[in-house]
Amino acid sequence: MIKRTLFIPALFALALTGCGGSDSGAATVSNRPDNNGDQAVTYSGPAPKTNDVSAFKINLWNNLVSEQRCGGCHRQQTPAFVQTGDINDAYSAANPLVDLERPTASRMVQKVAGGHNCWETDPQVCADLISTWISAWAGQSLSGGGGTTELQTPPIKDAGSSKNFPADPSLFESTVYPVLDAFCSDCHQRDADTPQSPYFASDDVSEAYTAAQSKIDMNSPALSRLVERLAEDNHNCWTDDCAHDAQVMEDKITEMANGISATAPDAALVLSKALQIDDGTLAAGGGRYDNNVIARYEFRTGEGLTAYDTSGVDPAINLQLSGDVAWEGGWGIRINDGKAQGSTATSQKLRQLITATGEYTLEAWLVPASTGQSDANIVSYSAGTTARNLTLAQDGANYALFQRIDGVDDANGEPALETSDDGLQASLQHVVATYDAVNGRRLYINGQFTGDLDPSSPGLLNNWDDTFALVLGNEASGDRPWQGVIRFLAIHNRALSAEQIQTNFDAGVGERYYLPFYIGDLINQDGAYIVFEVSRFDNYSYLFNAPYFINLKQDTISQQVAMKGLRLGINGKVPQVAQSYARLNTQLGGDGYSEQGQTLSRLGTLLPVEQEGNDEFFLSFDQLGSHSHVYTEPQPLPLQPATYGQQPLEGLRTFAEINATMSRLTGVPESYGDVPGTYSTLRAQLPSEENMEAFLTAQQVGVAQLAIEYCNALVEAERTGDSRVTPLFTDMNYSQSVETLSQQQWRDRVISPLYERMVGNGQAHQPNRTDVEGELEHLLFDTNLTQCSAGDCVERTATATKAACAAMLGSATMLFQ
Repeated sequence: MIKRTLFIPALFALALTGCGGSDSGAATVSNRPDNNGDQAVTYSGPAPKTNDVSAFKINLWNNLVSEQRCGGCHRQQTPAFVQTGDINDAYSAANPLVDLERPTASRMVQKVAGGHNCWETDPQVCADLISTWISAWAGQSLSGGGGTTELQTPPIKDAGSSKNFPADPSLFESTVYPVLDAFCSDCHQRDADTPQSPYFASDDVSEAYTAAQSKIDMNSPALSRLVERLAEDNHNCWTDDCAHDAQVMEDKITEMANGISATAPDAALVLSKALQIDDGTLAAGGGRYDNNVIARYEFRTGEGLTAYDTSGVDPAINLQLSGDVAWEGGWGIRINDGKAQGSTATSQKLRQLITATGEYTLEAWLVPASTGQSDANIVSYSAGTTARNLTLAQDGANYALFQRIDGVDDANGEPALETSDDGLQASLQHVVATYDAVNGRRLYINGQFTGDLDPSSPGLLNNWDDTFALVLGNEASGDRPWQGVIRFLAIHNRALSAEQIQTNFDAGVGERYYLPFYIGDLINQDGAYIVFEVSRFDNYSYLFNAPYFINLKQDTISQQVAMKGLRLGINGKVPQVAQSYARLNTQLGGDGYSEQGQTLSRLGTLLPVEQEGNDEFFLSFDQLGSHSHVYTEPQPLPLQPATYGQQPLEGLRTFAEINATMSRLTGVPESYGDVPGTYSTLRAQLPSEENMEAFLTAQQVGVAQLAIEYCNALVEAERTGDSRVTPLFTDMNYSQSVETLSQQQWRDRVISPLYERMVGNGQAHQPNRTDVEGELEHLLFDTNLTQCSAGDCVERTATATKAACAAMLGSATMLFQ
């Protein structure tokens, strides 16, 4: 046995299904929407003889037969797997080229991944598409069966010497950087006309050095991505000879590498064999429910200005990246101040396929940059701020779902369905929105229904507009920016069930490998490995998770072997940090072992990315069997007593004082409306001591959120005439359109009352009135806060008033005492 099957906690079926096709000759075949590059090919040959042949035609043949894809050669050329004469012969030709159990391992997929006749600019995109179509042929679903990853035997090699990047960028600055600065700065710096990450040609050498490290292989300079892009892709060569330019780049990297001494592992250590990421087994993409996906983005490309739709459903809605959008390690994009947008022409398939069923599921893995963003569109199928079919947005610590429903919601998708329990967090979350005619809209976070009910009655989607575009991270008009990371996005034209959503959550996201570290030579047990699940956590680190022991050649291990103190090593050294398994003390084998292995820990830990794609890992042990090494823990630096010196007379208000002060200043009781719930949620985020030196950014965010709640309560109480709240903006007419209010009216009705109540006059120490009012005038007059579009001009009056109130209430005027 040279491999062992790992069962992933999800199921799939190899249910080969199709329409028509039998020994009796029934010939009806229902094709999927097709627009695969040229005029659709009409098949008029013999009918499929079996359901499997029919499934092959629907899912693979239909998608590859065009001349722009495989039909230009393989309609006649052997293997003729897209021939048009007899679909049964094409089926026979295709079978040796595919692996229905592991589509990614299919010979056809591997061939295209290597660059053979890809119709997109990135061969991996074509490989992903063909893998998707083969999976569809196999009928991969969740109705039965088991999604598996077969653990492959890795190469057996010792941990070698590695060159590591020095902390000081001086060597880089004198060797590689001048070439990057001279020939790559038109794109790969932040202030370029069309900035493209990574910014390894930045004017800031430190930033350039950090960005370039992932593209440099100091142990094999010729394999550096900076060299390969010139030599293989002819990317941005600065002369007519790309081979010459690649050699120049390689020479400069070699010069840099020659200035760095290699680091070898300590010979006294007890070491496993070594592995690089590519030596591991890629975790299977199975275990997800994807039967009705019509658009999918896995963000595997990692460079360039296009994020590809790999759903396999034509036309592909490929997204163009613009503004400050960077690729994220381990698959994903980080949107800082930009967007990813598809064309209106290709986006039409969303309207076509979703209105056909009257259902949808929008599924995303997200990392919001903060909980302080509002009116921030994450995923939108829309035309601007007042017209949309569907939008998933962020509103502070909550998600909001806008959707156009025929005869129910307006053209802007309002009223929105919004989470009510501050479920949005600035961490990786699986967020799912579903809609069907029975349940209406529903939101799920990390596999769990939020419990929020749709404020609108379900209806038809026939009024969806097919002239809108799919946009990530903003509005089509560019004025609803969102910041964060999108790791995965899928749009289905069916509403997933709660069980299917939980399954997709359990399947996880991103690029994951199983790394089996060989230890058989240390314990006299051929086939013995310690396996980690390894993924990219972000651009700067790997996540090593859940190690287990397994023998790929034995189902039972009767003899126990002692293991103590497992540590991770990288590039010839064992870091002093990130050693979550250093205190392991267990026995390998015995009753704790089964044919699926033996779990050693459920903990995870992070290691830094040092050489993108070329980092070498190994394991070190305090004891493994008869081998041992005494590891000396580094001595911590002695603690020095904190010396604050003379303390200032001024300090911060603490959490209870802040709440009481905001209540007093706004006239809103502490027990009014949503105020107590908001305060309870934010209490732990507010300052707990008066010392200004202990004040954190997160605490300021909490202060701002509480100020927003108090000001919202104040303005809404004034609009409804609630006598429990003492009015502040007594002259404000909330029925008046914001565009009809003059600047002087804003000063008289909002700015002056805010200063009088929240700052006051005659204090021993207080901010200058002109300065304070100037800041509020800038907020109201120099931003788009008091601007409006058709339909929201009256509501904008209240919104602008709340914003000015929150800016004053959440400022240092309230916080300092």
